[in-house]
Amino acid sequence: MRVLIVDDEPLVRIGIKSAIDWDANGMHIVGEAADGIEAMKLVVELKPDVVILDIKMPKKDGLEVLSEMKEKGIQAKVIILSSFDDFTFVKKAMKLGAADYFHKPSMNEQEITSVLSKIKAEIEKDREAENQTTGHGAKNQEVILRNMLSGNLDGIHLTKLKEGNMYALLFTISKYSQVIKRYTKENVSILPNTITNILSELLSKEKEVEFVRIEDHLFALLISHSETKSIQASFSHVNDLVFLISASLKRFVNIDTVFGVSEPFGSFHEMKQAVVQAKQALEQNFYHPDDHIFYFKHRNLETEQTLEQVSTYIVAMKNGLRDEKYDEFARTLAEWEQLLRKHEYMNEKDVKKIYEGLMFMMEDGEEYLEYRNKLEEIDDFNECSNFYHKVFGDTLKSRYEAKNKDYSPLIRNILQYIEKNYKEDISLNSLGEQLHASPNYISRLFKQEVGRGLFTYINELRIQKAKELLKDYQLKIYEVAEMVGFNSQVHFAIVFNKFVGMSPKDYRKEKF
Repeated sequence: MRVLIVDDEPLVRIGIKSAIDWDANGMHIVGEAADGIEAMKLVVELKPDVVILDIKMPKKDGLEVLSEMKEKGIQAKVIILSSFDDFTFVKKAMKLGAADYFHKPSMNEQEITSVLSKIKAEIEKDREAENQTTGHGAKNQEVILRNMLSGNLDGIHLTKLKEGNMYALLFTISKYSQVIKRYTKENVSILPNTITNILSELLSKEKEVEFVRIEDHLFALLISHSETKSIQASFSHVNDLVFLISASLKRFVNIDTVFGVSEPFGSFHEMKQAVVQAKQALEQNFYHPDDHIFYFKHRNLETEQTLEQVSTYIVAMKNGLRDEKYDEFARTLAEWEQLLRKHEYMNEKDVKKIYEGLMFMMEDGEEYLEYRNKLEEIDDFNECSNFYHKVFGDTLKSRYEAKNKDYSPLIRNILQYIEKNYKEDISLNSLGEQLHASPNYISRLFKQEVGRGLFTYINELRIQKAKELLKDYQLKIYEVAEMVGFNSQVHFAIVFNKFVGMSPKDYRKEKF
């Protein structure tokens, strides 16, 4: 898979290039660009499969690049690079067709690899399917159906569908992250294959129904009723199919399912929009986890006003955490969550990205990754909220207790060691060897007594030292990074921005 990286900050480009083993993952970087104009030139010349695109750049920003790619019919997948508080721009980018997005401050090897691997698998599946032909040279049925979902109607005459009283349905496996744990890694494909076989049997006698697997846990059904003029009768048929499928899958493979149903539509040309409606209907499950069928409702959620409102809350929460104004932060968090409960402005993915960003501001290293992985397994809003409040409350409690207690001899020794050696590469293992204690015990005791994770504390200390060194204009920023213990200027810039709210370069300009 060919990847183009576009960002006006050289450090970000270096960071992405060094984040994963590209060759080992079957990917390679074909080029880099520092602005939108150069990016469009390289997109046309190099024909990348994926463009990792910064949303804010000089000359031509990411939204303009996306718009131009769309106008020219360029099919490359786009992953947006954004800051924590660029929510309005991110949502505009997703509307323009971006496949996914990274928050620059918190993106890591695991996330980059996961997103790129998923896109790579989609591209390979599409290419493989397009190469399959029937004896008459017609496209494979799965390709036709997958193309139909995105508006490409080539080969539609080969399906059972006919125009008139049509519906698009999407259904997913409820609590999929828990269900999949029933299977070993080697047998993980058994479940989607079994569902496909059950659907084939259940729908074999249906005259005007087609289905296609989109992902291992996500399926689409396309239903037409050309011989039924009654909307009520066709709607009843859709509900009967939903009941049949959900009951059968519960009976045979013991899984619960959630369905999203579009409005009825009459023309094949409306199918792409109907699939979008089904997806939006399905997303309501995040806020209503006890319901299992959702019908599309017209709701103008992503207006300029609502996006700005959400962005204002995100900025306020970020500033509250950074400035340690925890009461203000808690009030803003409660208001934001209440807004979401009332209007359901944001989908599951966006909500989790925000919670992840807030957790990253309080913890980093292994603790952040542990919290992030736990959050990914939660699939309803109230549980996400409860989990984050527990993380926030526990962290705040630890910090408060740490200010009001004496440290044990071991922790005092650790703090003294860090103060003397913060410039060095400190790890739990090295501390354990120095102080004759197990790494797990040190990690647990440090969080308990100091009120924050070990690496969060080390990075806070390093940033405080760096702020002093930045007064000296004779020192280059990469030299400051090395002097306080960072072996990567990219990592230094990310951590500095996390604690200070701006880059080292901007901080130096503003303060000195």
